[in-house]
Amino acid sequence: MEIKERIGDVQGKAATLANMGVLSANNGDFQTAISYLQESLTILQHLKSPNAATVQSWLEQVQQLAG
Repeated sequence: MEIKERIGDVQGKAATLANMGVLSANNGDFQTAISYLQESLTILQHLKSPNAATVQSWLEQVQQLAG
């Protein structure tokens, strides 16, 4: 992630955050997952990326699991 930030790879940073969110959710750490997914979603929405819809869906699923 540090490298992506240093080189300005914003899309890559969003993808990494989303992946970290999914991994955190799979490990039962829902609050961390939500944090990563929200940050990823914010970036993707700013970029007007079509991937934002996917991350939004994942975020909603994790929020439901978190109760």
